[in-house]
Amino acid sequence: MKKILITGGHGMLASDLASQLREMGSEVLAPSRQELNVLDLPALRSAVQDSGCDTVIHTAAMHVDPCEDSPRDAFRVNAWATRQLAAICEQSGATLVYISTCGLFGDRVKPYSEYDDVVLKTVYARSKYFGEEGVREVMPNHLIIRPGWLFGGSPDHGKNFVFRRYEEARSAAVMQSACDKFGSPTLTSDLASRVVELASQQIYGTYHVANSGRASRADYVRGILRAFRMDTPVEDVDSSAFPRKADVPDCEVLACLNSAYSGLDDLPPWQEAIERYVAGMKARFS
Repeated sequence: MKKILITGGHGMLASDLASQLREMGSEVLAPSRQELNVLDLPALRSAVQDSGCDTVIHTAAMHVDPCEDSPRDAFRVNAWATRQLAAICEQSGATLVYISTCGLFGDRVKPYSEYDDVVLKTVYARSKYFGEEGVREVMPNHLIIRPGWLFGGSPDHGKNFVFRRYEEARSAAVMQSACDKFGSPTLTSDLASRVVELASQQIYGTYHVANSGRASRADYVRGILRAFRMDTPVEDVDSSAFPRKADVPDCEVLACLNSAYSGLDDLPPWQEAIERYVAGMKARFS
């Protein structure tokens, strides 16, 4: 991994990937979505082929609720463009790492492995899964990564769930959070380390990658407040209190079987990862 292109290069995961890869001595190109539009095929082809990248990490995507508003755009960005990028990588000899989603399964509360059947409840899930299928069809040497509920980045990142809950707790007498939605909270820097490990060793295939353990949304919020040493109470409520356009699955808990089969250790528990992330954030901004 001498030269790497990261699409969507200013996102939380992309930022951690770029930082870790540069520390390893790799040359990293990490254009923002505005700087490299994945729908602009000539620009995409130039970014991969003219730069001589040996690895492309595809993090750019259209996210959950906007996909419900515009399915046509969702499939264009998440499925069609991903397949085109895979074809470009195959032609140029670059390895593609495609960041998919944990939202591919159903409502039964259990850990879902790489070998469970998908249940595609949302436009986002369908578009991301067809992106996966496009990658599999076009190129044999690929990595498809299905991450858990991501947290990380800086306070400036709009999707920084941890920092947003900290801000909410500073002014709320009581916080409410869903007790009927479950997942695997996952630190972006831990995910980035595992992605780099898999790509460096060329252990190709589909991988679930998440910090160990599971949590309801309410458990997740309580873990965040504990890490900040805040005592704001969190009230368990039904997810109907937070209506969304997308009918997201009740359970997005991941079992990471293929990492275990590859001889890789489990990632640390999500509670420890939040403590570590919050401690690092405090150290940077104190």
